[in-house]
Amino acid sequence: MKPVFAVVGHPNKGKSSIVSTIAQNDNIAISPRSGTTRDTQRYDISIGTAGYTLVDTPGFQRPSRALAWLQEHAPSADRRHDAIRQFIADPQCRQQFPEEVMLLKPIMEGAAILYVVDGSRPYGTEYEAEMEILRWNNSGDSIPNSIFSLAIS
Repeated sequence: MKPVFAVVGHPNKGKSSIVSTIAQNDNIAISPRSGTTRDTQRYDISIGTAGYTLVDTPGFQRPSRALAWLQEHAPSADRRHDAIRQFIADPQCRQQFPEEVMLLKPIMEGAAILYVVDGSRPYGTEYEAEMEILRWNNSGDSIPNSIFSLAIS
């Protein structure tokens, strides 16, 4: 089974640029306008006989509200994994938080996390909600996801 890496982070911070560069694919849409990536896209990368998959995701749009929903549905740490599964499956969440649902799906399927931040911008509280949601994926009975941070400046 090939390793899978979900490229996640705040909107318009370089996720698709990173995927385009690593995949050596100039057909990946990149724009200075936020919201260019509207759905997850998978790109298979081959290196000789080995390889991996990169999953380009839309950026977090409502991380604080999504985290509030998750906290409301997980009264204890041992319920976090189930709350994320419920969040992904819930039709109202898919309508209210479509970007968060799409970026969490590959992570819940076992993808490692490549978290992209803009190193030229000051740290903001929105990053805390994003990182907390990603940290929640490391609870439950599954093997913990690896989280890698990449600062772009």
